[in-house]
Amino acid sequence: MCAYRVVIVWCCTLLLVATAGAQSCAEEHWEVVHRRLGTKTPYRHVFREVDRNPVELEGCRVTKTWGLFRHGTRNPKTEVIDAMHRDLVEIRNEILQHKRLCRRELELFRAWTPARLDPDSDEKLLVGEGADELREIGRRFRVRYGRALPERYNRKDFYFKFTKTERAEYSARNFSLGLFGVEEHIEFPEALAKDPVLRFYKLCERWRLDIKHNPEASHEVNLWYKSKIMKQQIKHVSKKIGTYLDADSIYLIYQTCAFETAWTKRHVSPWCLLLDRYTFEALVFGEDLEYYWIDGYGHELTYAQACNAFKDLFERFDNEDGTKEAFTFYFTHSGTLLKAMAFLGLYRDDFPLTHRDFERKRQWRVSEIDAFATNLVFTKLECSNATKVLLTHQERPVPIPGCSQPGQTLCSYEDFRQLFRERIESCAFEGMCAPQNVPKREEL
Repeated sequence: MCAYRVVIVWCCTLLLVATAGAQSCAEEHWEVVHRRLGTKTPYRHVFREVDRNPVELEGCRVTKTWGLFRHGTRNPKTEVIDAMHRDLVEIRNEILQHKRLCRRELELFRAWTPARLDPDSDEKLLVGEGADELREIGRRFRVRYGRALPERYNRKDFYFKFTKTERAEYSARNFSLGLFGVEEHIEFPEALAKDPVLRFYKLCERWRLDIKHNPEASHEVNLWYKSKIMKQQIKHVSKKIGTYLDADSIYLIYQTCAFETAWTKRHVSPWCLLLDRYTFEALVFGEDLEYYWIDGYGHELTYAQACNAFKDLFERFDNEDGTKEAFTFYFTHSGTLLKAMAFLGLYRDDFPLTHRDFERKRQWRVSEIDAFATNLVFTKLECSNATKVLLTHQERPVPIPGCSQPGQTLCSYEDFRQLFRERIESCAFEGMCAPQNVPKREEL
């Protein structure tokens, strides 16, 4: 568990009245859970069936694509698996002992057992739902791009690459299965744990020291978990089940709710029943803050280093001699997708996100922009009047900030290049990522 999720201790004793079967059942939880599971949101929550529009437009033809794909739904990390088997079992026993939930909910907890996962061998592995997510994305990709894509795989046209993780590799393999309809013998290059394009931040020592592993970078998240609102939500959930819980336990319940819901279609984990809509929103906001300051707009270095990935995009799009493949598919992780979005200026609010902004309307919502299997795909089109570029996020066309005209998603490729030219040409990755002493951030 993250250190900043502090244990909340109350000076006064909570009034916990034990009533067997007298409580009314919680509200319908599908609507409550939908798009409120943070970075563990399943892709089916963010994808819309109406998005199956063909990419080729009248007077235009697809010439190249370049896509970043987050791996699909996975198992939790080792620490969460251990906590599910240890701490959640204890909380489940308390729930059954105090019997403060309604009869139907008590039956669900009576039947619940932690997933049979080995903390050592099952950590972060892609699950069946994750394989389905990428396979379906591949199938829809084939439908939308149609004749622009060769029907069969060949190394001259296609370039697939994944990071050195099981979940990224099998996401790539399932996407290709959906794309081609059969299992092709794809030539994958060597997978790297620290890939300069797919996982550039693993090579950025300054980011790792000054931001990723710097407690000061989580300052706003700390303040949120100490806030009056979060203390009230922790008290609310504790009172509901009849036992004392701390912030770590509430967050574990939220994580388990997310994973168990993501794993299986048309299923909501019983742990979600302990959280009402307002509690979900409070926990979601904590996730938004965390990823804003670690992987998003909180620090310029975080997204500036993504220039390393976008150099690759322009090298491939500008290549006209056929030495670079036309269709590029990269399979990577949440950290890459969020930093890439911030580099592009997507979902940027006109204020820095702080613990005071819970009630403010915001674009930065990781449940919607960084679900499992999240994808960013750039498409280069040769049109009758000019070369254009199209960006899709979660398979939906989105305007490129600063490039596309208001209300339009197609952008002149020359304008697109000019927009990023300076940052790409001055992308001194090794220099910006060299460790150095940085003063602590000021209070906002």
